[in-house]
Amino acid sequence: MTRRDAVTIAASGAAVLSLTALAQGKPVAAPAKADPKAAAWTINETLLAAALDCIKAGEACLDHCVRTLSTGDKSMAECAGTVRAMLPMCHAVADLTRLNSTHLKALAAVCAKACRDCEAACKKHQNHHAECKACMESCQKCATECEKVAA
Repeated sequence: MTRRDAVTIAASGAAVLSLTALAQGKPVAAPAKADPKAAAWTINETLLAAALDCIKAGEACLDHCVRTLSTGDKSMAECAGTVRAMLPMCHAVADLTRLNSTHLKALAAVCAKACRDCEAACKKHQNHHAECKACMESCQKCATECEKVAA
């Protein structure tokens, strides 16, 4: 193995570790000679937390809806539909937030609408189902944070 091969392998390994840490939501150490623009790069932690909480609550709500629907009770159909529309939006917002993407502002506006729709559907069941209440509250928070970014 040449010195060049060793350096290439070491650099590849460091890149893989950094990408793995980034995918897991862990902070990655900046290189020693960081680009000044990179130093100013920040993640909107409040929006990220709101989106991740909305995903968690939404998945629990969707599971509850599916269990209810499987018994023949169709009262949760609207709720299930709005949760299914909201979940991919929140996943995308979380991903774009982590990337500090230039597309976050536009997507946040759409996500806020999906969260508001889900919030309204879950509100109808909030006094009967804890999952719906938790989803409604998390959608409200996520929509509020998305609206701040989209403004």
